[in-house]
Amino acid sequence: MTLPLSGDSAFFLDLYARFVKDPASVPADWRVKLALMEAPAHASGDNGDRIAELFRIYGHRQARLDPLEMSAPGLIPELNSIEGGEDSVALTLAGGEVSLPKAQAIATLGSIYCGTAAIEASHLLDTDERAWVYERFEREILAKANDEVYARTLEAVMLADEFEHFIKTKWPTKKRFGIEGAESSAVISREIFRYAAEVGVREVVIGGMHRGRLATLATVLGKPLPALIAEIKGRDITDGAAAFTGDVPYHNGLAAEVETGAGKVAVRLLPHPSHLIVVAPVAVGAARARQEQKGRANAGTTGASQVLPFLMHTDAAFAGQGLVWELLQLSALAGYSVGGTIHLIVNNQIGFTTLPSEGRSSPHPSDIGKAFGVPIFHVNGEDPIAAAAVARVAVAWRNATGKDVIIDLVCYRRNGHNELDEPRFTQPLTWSKVDERPTLKQLHSDRVKAASATAFDMAEAKRRAFHLALDRAYTTYDQMSNGEPERQTDIFAPPQPAGPFPFGIVTGVARDRLLDSARRMSAVGDGFEADPKVRNFLTARLETIEKNSGFNFATAEALAFASLLDEGTSVRLSGQDSARGTFTQRHLVLHDRRTGQTAMPLAGLGQAGARFDAVNSPLIEYGVLSFEYGMSLADPTRLVVWEAQFGDFLNGAQVVVDQFIVTAEAKWRMSSGLIIALPHGLEGQGPDHSSARIERILQSCAGGNLVVANPSTPANLFHLYRRQVRGSMRKPLFLIAPKSLLRLRDCVSRLDDIAEGTSFQPVIVEAPCASTCCKLVLCSGKIAYALRAAMAQERINDVALVRVEQLYPFPSEAIGAVLQRFQGIPIVWCQEEPSNQGAWSFMRDRVGEMAPDRPLAYVGRPAMAAAAGGSIDRHEVEQNDIIASALSPAVSAQAAE
Repeated sequence: MTLPLSGDSAFFLDLYARFVKDPASVPADWRVKLALMEAPAHASGDNGDRIAELFRIYGHRQARLDPLEMSAPGLIPELNSIEGGEDSVALTLAGGEVSLPKAQAIATLGSIYCGTAAIEASHLLDTDERAWVYERFEREILAKANDEVYARTLEAVMLADEFEHFIKTKWPTKKRFGIEGAESSAVISREIFRYAAEVGVREVVIGGMHRGRLATLATVLGKPLPALIAEIKGRDITDGAAAFTGDVPYHNGLAAEVETGAGKVAVRLLPHPSHLIVVAPVAVGAARARQEQKGRANAGTTGASQVLPFLMHTDAAFAGQGLVWELLQLSALAGYSVGGTIHLIVNNQIGFTTLPSEGRSSPHPSDIGKAFGVPIFHVNGEDPIAAAAVARVAVAWRNATGKDVIIDLVCYRRNGHNELDEPRFTQPLTWSKVDERPTLKQLHSDRVKAASATAFDMAEAKRRAFHLALDRAYTTYDQMSNGEPERQTDIFAPPQPAGPFPFGIVTGVARDRLLDSARRMSAVGDGFEADPKVRNFLTARLETIEKNSGFNFATAEALAFASLLDEGTSVRLSGQDSARGTFTQRHLVLHDRRTGQTAMPLAGLGQAGARFDAVNSPLIEYGVLSFEYGMSLADPTRLVVWEAQFGDFLNGAQVVVDQFIVTAEAKWRMSSGLIIALPHGLEGQGPDHSSARIERILQSCAGGNLVVANPSTPANLFHLYRRQVRGSMRKPLFLIAPKSLLRLRDCVSRLDDIAEGTSFQPVIVEAPCASTCCKLVLCSGKIAYALRAAMAQERINDVALVRVEQLYPFPSEAIGAVLQRFQGIPIVWCQEEPSNQGAWSFMRDRVGEMAPDRPLAYVGRPAMAAAAGGSIDRHEVEQNDIIASALSPAVSAQAAE
């Protein structure tokens, strides 16, 4: 072999020598390159394993994957240069040593790797995993299908076809995003459930898509047909509840028990929005929570083997959405791993009207998986037998390695993006091919008839029974009451109780238990050498509690976590740098400065199996917040907190906020107790990292869907955390978290504020006698401390200062009592944010409704495009002006735009 190298070739010659001796001994990328260089030499040689290696590496490029045959598979030089012959070659095939004439070996390898199924695994770094997956793939592809396999694959295809034909006939103008052309996805789903049950999986959490969803619900998951038809017909099942909007039928989820033939599997198909992929990390997070629940119930297990995440994607979304990269990035991280996810790409070879050549820069939509060492299986959608085979290999891989796997089902879409869309406007050649294709039902029926009349009869009997069931459902769906169609709530948690928000929940803890928790969470084990500054931090924190000298926000948070753990409630905190804290305020994870080992004192406080997790996330907001939301859905008993490094980082995750956190209860009756902690405050540090965009959050509030709180005392933070899991009502909590208040000396609480019998204060009033007050100043958050300091400095004692600690649900009763107490005096709303931001417009409307005859004046910055300015000097001047104006006797308020 000639090496095309220059300069010092010693390294490359050594690499080549190792390759000749043992190809597995060199890195995967070099193994591929050296195999390419060796191909001509091996073509005339008799090294069967080297020939097999070339097929394993390059076979997918010559495989017959496209059912439309729009382009013939390329002729790959590395494969086509191999010369045949009758000389025998020895090779390892399907785990065994065989000797075959070279021509037969080439034909056999071609049938395995260049047929209607293919594999990409040469990028796997682990040689044992590579060998394992090739062996398993070869065994499954070479295995002859029996009557049972023929029958169940044909049944899956027939039922999907029957359902789509039925709906198309009854409602030809309904959008249904049908499965036609991709019926083998039903085959794969069924086979995954079946084989997963065989290897011990008891629950599957699915994050799906709209394509083929209705057929999947009806024919794979067994959704009651009258309920499904009622939804397709458009019947209102909301019972007139204004807070429940419902959703289109191809978004809805289902909790069901599926009989697989190998045992029952509980399946939880999450509802999803039209925003593609967003449900995927939600489903994976839910699976992680379910795994941990299973692990707690079965001591000594992780639960990963019992709960399988299964994600379904379209080709355009998987190749185009950055969330896929985020999801794969999380897959091997300890804080987010789920022991492997099975990804099914339903590769229609088009995205709405966008061709693959316009929608991605890689040959396959699955290529992103190579960066993460994920094996990829490609399969022609018109070969259900091969589709079932790769499904079995995928489950086996996940079971053996605990890692992700991708199935790329290459198929087509018989209709447009939806049934009302005309694809021939933009892809006339493609749809001329589609129009010529027989249905998969016809093709596979003919194959199965030829192979096994018994198998065909079995499948046909199931089809006829399903047809009758559809007819019965169509005649009875309008007889159901509105309560009969299953609600989405039972996917994970029961419905939320109706009624007013429970402001008065007692969340205080006995003093002796607080002191005990404080001591235990501050203890460092013998021989563990934490940084001296961290030790001092722990000592000082404990002293503030033992001496009751006033504890800060970080201490209140730690006490809340510790008290919940002591009561048997698990706690999970996740976010960028959350373990130490962006502002060096937490130190939940300690590091031995000699050994690098870590310790987490809070982890030792859990009772009754409660666990504590403080997880530093990657530099990812969208995927991680979605994951944590899924965790909160699946485990309503756990306190789950996602912290943005700064409040404005939430905008990188806006899709999951809009589509799930804000609206899931209204659309799908799914409730979450997730806390979204958003550090907020204008401090002269520029437009970025200043604002949590409170105004956007408040604009999303309706029907009691969220809780928005801006606590200004450590005690209130303590109570908020505990209320989130101790209250009867589970709602996502947007926690406007402090920054500078973390270290403000005046911002402390004492044990009496969180002791037994205490609770969260939605409104805090600081005022002299009402008869002496000449002004009522309402505010929220840290600006209260600036107002207090100015009042003390100027000896102002005729202003009532009222802090609104919870913005939504609005504390109408408490605010009403304040307005009643301080009648006949001007009311000011004071904030540091610009007038088009912050809580001003929200408060203006609500206070205006409660006191229409008392104008509410605005004091704050004027409307701005940015959240804050970049000059510290200017910031301080503006801040001083705001404080002075708010306290001025003249109430010189700026007019809000």
